[in-house]
Amino acid sequence: MSALHVEGRLSFSFGDDWKVLKWDDHTAFRDGLRRFEGTRAVDFVGLLLGATWFIEVKDFRDYRIENKQRLTSGDLAKEIACKVRDSIAAMAWACQRTPLDRDDLGPFLRSLLGCKQKVPVVLWLEEDRTPTPAAASALAEAIKRELTWLNPKVLVTCRDLAERHAIPGLVVSSQPTP
Repeated sequence: MSALHVEGRLSFSFGDDWKVLKWDDHTAFRDGLRRFEGTRAVDFVGLLLGATWFIEVKDFRDYRIENKQRLTSGDLAKEIACKVRDSIAAMAWACQRTPLDRDDLGPFLRSLLGCKQKVPVVLWLEEDRTPTPAAASALAEAIKRELTWLNPKVLVTCRDLAERHAIPGLVVSSQPTP
């Protein structure tokens, strides 16, 4: 059975092989480190084939002008890196607090410890215009530079680029606008 999560105007359907947490809504984050000013979280933390995935969703459709500076200045790359960093810290913090959180979050953290493979970090970025593969690659490199301590494999994608950069067992569709 697949898990369906809605993030803004996008629906994320994760296949049976995934274990997924809507991390920025998870009680361990909301009742934990989120209480500290400036702490951020990725939208989803997933476990697939023994790897922990960090997935952040940005839907800039209809807000291109407002977000142009974030895309060109490097601010978005720093924001994603901070969200990944804070998410890992919040999961580790929560695991120290209660057995329930340890059982729920433990598999995600264990896959990061002693990990020899690159850690998948995905920015799902929807825009009014499909980003060119070169622009997506440049943004991915900027995020990777911000996360060198993690040894990440960064992917910037969207629905239009998903065939080129398929994520196993993930289907994303657009929700109708209200």
